[in-house]
Amino acid sequence: MSSWTKVKSLFWQAPPGAPASDEISDADFQEMLSADHALVESPVAPVDPATVATHTVGGALAIDFQAEYDAAGIPNTDEVEQLERFLNGLDQHLPQTSKLAAAKAFLGAVGKNVDDVLRDAARKIERVRAIRTGQEQSTEHSVSAERAAIQELTAAIEQRKATMEALTRELESVRHACLVEESRLQAARVFFGTISEEKLG
Repeated sequence: MSSWTKVKSLFWQAPPGAPASDEISDADFQEMLSADHALVESPVAPVDPATVATHTVGGALAIDFQAEYDAAGIPNTDEVEQLERFLNGLDQHLPQTSKLAAAKAFLGAVGKNVDDVLRDAARKIERVRAIRTGQEQSTEHSVSAERAAIQELTAAIEQRKATMEALTRELESVRHACLVEESRLQAARVFFGTISEEKLG
């Protein structure tokens, strides 16, 4: 099970009475998150990608989000992670109402409540979006710079092609001028019988 599907299965399930196959798709789930992202009233300040704690896993870039939360000064209370671990231990076929009741009971047992989870999630979401915004802006800037460089290289290539064509035309002009001049000079030699026209041919 992919991490995306795992998150989706922990925090979302089909409404009561819906067919078992009536589950939210990955595309719909991502669209739902994107819509929520668009509803943020005040944009977050982007994080410089050069400062983001990353490492490579299997050739892919991974982010150390806990290090990022620490860098942002988010209290290390881990309400969301505690809830996730708890839900992960439940029967995934339990109805949503049962999961909610169990989650609230768990939070109460550890001295937390729903507001604590929501607050923890909101703080971390802000950091996550700041990281994403920073990377988007950085990538857009870099891609624009590369596109400009390609345009410059293309212009330089076209200029060099034009130079090559001009050189070729110049060579042909010189060849033609030399051929005409040599023909004129050879005509004088032929006139005085130094060489015959047959030899010129």
